[in-house]
Amino acid sequence: MTTTGTARNLILWLGTVLTMAACQVTPSCAPSAPPTPTPTVAPAPTTFDEERAWTDLEYLVETIGRRRIGTKGSQQTRDYIREQLQPLGWEFEDDLFHAEPPEGANRKSSITGTNLIARFPGKGEKSIWLASHYDTFDKPKFVGANDSGSSTVVLMEIARQIAAMEPAWQGPPLTLVWFDGEEPFYPVNWDDTRNSTFGSRHLAEKIKSEGTEKSILALILLDMVGDKKLGLELEYLSDSWLKEHFRNTASKLGYGRYITGEMEIKDDHRPFLDIGVPAIDLIDFHYPGAGNEYWHTADDVLEHCSKESLGIVGRLVMAALPGLSTR
Repeated sequence: MTTTGTARNLILWLGTVLTMAACQVTPSCAPSAPPTPTPTVAPAPTTFDEERAWTDLEYLVETIGRRRIGTKGSQQTRDYIREQLQPLGWEFEDDLFHAEPPEGANRKSSITGTNLIARFPGKGEKSIWLASHYDTFDKPKFVGANDSGSSTVVLMEIARQIAAMEPAWQGPPLTLVWFDGEEPFYPVNWDDTRNSTFGSRHLAEKIKSEGTEKSILALILLDMVGDKKLGLELEYLSDSWLKEHFRNTASKLGYGRYITGEMEIKDDHRPFLDIGVPAIDLIDFHYPGAGNEYWHTADDVLEHCSKESLGIVGRLVMAALPGLSTR
């Protein structure tokens, strides 16, 4: 690929971001690879406001609370995201679908779910997708600070940063997707086709039926990225080019030690991989340790998350965005 026009601008912008990072100072499943030693570098530039993201997370957890598919909490979450980002130039769309709880689930009959989609203009025909799920596990007292609050608010703050860029965003068009219905209906176990990823499966099928899957340059899925003891897995079946791109970006930012390995994890990126979309899942599936003790329990609360982790993941994604057009 030649580096002309938009591609050249994107590469120059990426170089600027990474140069700034080197000139300042801040700071289900298989065994992980040993952590990569962290180079001595200055902290990443301020391209992500972790304080503001943390305020969003507090609102989701403490004001809204449970955000199960088809509930008032789900609607309140969509309203909050839209209220925060629509005035900044993001254009929103609700993508509705039906989820059927399997036999044995506590919830009965068909439930309407809603994928929340936001778009921002850019240059070129192919778009970059950033995604998270926003629904919480359908279990009493589960408020999901890490799963799914952390990734939900990282996407929100990335959206603010993109909208505030000076000069204006010069990359490909961006699409943010907050998937609904990722979680299985309790107490029935996860099932790839009947009891999980309802929203992402619906949207991938819709895109495939429209024949527009090749218009997606890459899909970056974030999940469980707020753990105080942050350690991101690059999901094993994710696109190999994207895995290497994120490893390289993390290393250049001095974040190499936060990429702890690879493991196979079933998540919302899988339906898109199945239709040929290059996709990657960045997920911390050791919450807080190898036993994933807080996952899907009442211990998934704010005190086990940190604003610093939100900032690390946010800056990593921001720095990786421009280089996606060079693949």
